[in-house]
Amino acid sequence: MPHLAQHDKQRLFSGRLGGAGLGGGFIRAVELPSRAFRSMGTLAGITLGAAYADRIESVAEHIRAIFDRMEREMSAYRPDSAISELSRMAGVAPVAVSEDTFRVLDLGRHFASLSDGAFDHTVSPLASLWGFNGSRVPMAIPSDASIRERLKLVDYRRLVLQDGTAFLPVQGMAVDLGGIAKGYAVDRACDYCLGEGIEDFLIDFSGNVRAFGRPSRKEGWQIGVRDPFDGSRILGKIALPGGQAVATSGSYERFVEIMGEQFSHIIDPRTGYPVAGTASVTVLAADAVTADALSTAFFVVGLKGAGELLKKLSSVELLIVPDRYPADLRMTPGLAKILTTPKNARRSRL
Repeated sequence: MPHLAQHDKQRLFSGRLGGAGLGGGFIRAVELPSRAFRSMGTLAGITLGAAYADRIESVAEHIRAIFDRMEREMSAYRPDSAISELSRMAGVAPVAVSEDTFRVLDLGRHFASLSDGAFDHTVSPLASLWGFNGSRVPMAIPSDASIRERLKLVDYRRLVLQDGTAFLPVQGMAVDLGGIAKGYAVDRACDYCLGEGIEDFLIDFSGNVRAFGRPSRKEGWQIGVRDPFDGSRILGKIALPGGQAVATSGSYERFVEIMGEQFSHIIDPRTGYPVAGTASVTVLAADAVTADALSTAFFVVGLKGAGELLKKLSSVELLIVPDRYPADLRMTPGLAKILTTPKNARRSRL
């Protein structure tokens, strides 16, 4: 099945208070109406408040249709998508895109500018060089010269958006929306639910989670953040505020091995090299597209750059786990208030 992603977010455990499990992907509270399904080559799901049990089938089908449409339009793995056509026509001519695709491309430029290029949806040529995005894994670590050549093809500022069209001015440039499209799809699915008068629901799309209302009168939504060093455990549970979203990027779920060394699938668009030193990043934000893009940006800048990026943002909370064992949880004060961890957890403030 084709994947949309430059990288999938680390799958989160999601469910009502006390209902987080130790499986993988979307975890639902058994007494709530829930459906899980595959879209964009990964796992997605919807849980409704108990009052909406009779609507779960219809709502799940509508949300699946939203996600599948996003894949048809934005997947770099589908040769018939607008994004694939945009890359094929790089240096030749603009390509007409849908309103949603235009919006995601524009949002990508926004988050790229905000992060000074730490997030860059034109990073695809570099990812391919390292053996990601369906490319063959190289026998040897790419040379500095080859990386410098690919870096010439990576620059969000060169993407031209005008009158419903998109254009990459240099042949060989390519766009991959895997670091932002799933979050956007979650927000569109939330818009649908709210438009249908549904007040209590949680949507989880490959670790991009957003929730509204409450699963019951007494309990709120909780999201379990997976331990990057042990996929069978969680680091803690986030009491997710109504209407907000959370996304986690992790380095361990996708990687390549070259000459006996593992390299993360998250590439620093500024240097051309896979990011090292960070195990996972979790971002809490007002909407899913923001959490999605910024989880990648914070992963790239790491602990050293997190403070400067945080200064540019409002209403964003952050958890960074450096790539060293045992897990060391570095978090903003706002996240510390809503993250419950075991008593022996190593916690400190960013």
